[in-house]
Amino acid sequence: MSETKSPLLQVEDLVVRFPVGHGRVVHAVEGVTFDIPAGETLGLVGESGSGKSTTGFAILHRHQPTSGTLRFDGRDITHATGKELRALRRDMQIIFQDPYASLNARMKVGDIVAEPLIVHGLAKQGKELRERVGTLLEQCGLRAAAMTRYPNAFSGGERQRIAIARALALHPRLIVADEAVSALDVSIQAQIINLLADLQREQGLSYLFISHNLAVVRNLAHRVMIMYAGKVMELGPVEEIFERPRNPYTLALLSAAPVADPKIERRRERIVLRGEVPSVIAPPTGCRFNTR
Repeated sequence: MSETKSPLLQVEDLVVRFPVGHGRVVHAVEGVTFDIPAGETLGLVGESGSGKSTTGFAILHRHQPTSGTLRFDGRDITHATGKELRALRRDMQIIFQDPYASLNARMKVGDIVAEPLIVHGLAKQGKELRERVGTLLEQCGLRAAAMTRYPNAFSGGERQRIAIARALALHPRLIVADEAVSALDVSIQAQIINLLADLQREQGLSYLFISHNLAVVRNLAHRVMIMYAGKVMELGPVEEIFERPRNPYTLALLSAAPVADPKIERRRERIVLRGEVPSVIAPPTGCRFNTR
């Protein structure tokens, strides 16, 4: 499926390192390579500190890559700055993890969603802007009247819908969803996942969906990438990764995920990783990478 489509995003040998003083460096991302075809979702999975969010932030230039190459729609954007980076913001947006922290509590919902349109000069204050904001809110399952209220009047799931509407305002082609449902109740998670899937079908969006929730990733993603200590352990189609994992770390990660059926949960083998927790200042070497 993905082999027949040209990549919208190409990431080649991405490295992101942060100096921490005394000559020491945090190896947050080391040699990560992948691509995302137009209209598809790559699920990025790993435990806390594995480099998932840093990878997403580097693509959006919230973190500057130390080395490697980033290409968007065939254009090299590795060193994009100024006007080029500003124009790129229209094509690449982000949905943050915490819907309570990502929305300005002092701004009305209409102003939050309208802000990207105004900043990029795509709309001016007036009836047309209000209509566009109302349409965006309705696309995300809210009423247009919500634009007159403040974020504190909404639940966590509703706030995340507002954040999605804001991300959609510029008609992006790629959205980085950074743990976009992890702060929500399980029933609300399902609603937001369904919304993201519907928007993808309607608008041809591509997602880099960052998560530690394997069940959510399996439901939404076309392919899955497993990261550990800043490196890619395994990359492939979602069903192959879940049904026939090749990397020992992937096996351990899948074995730790809960199963809804208690009978299966009691019978299945739990793989426990032994040894010291790796340090990203002195990362392990010799990790085996599996791709399909």
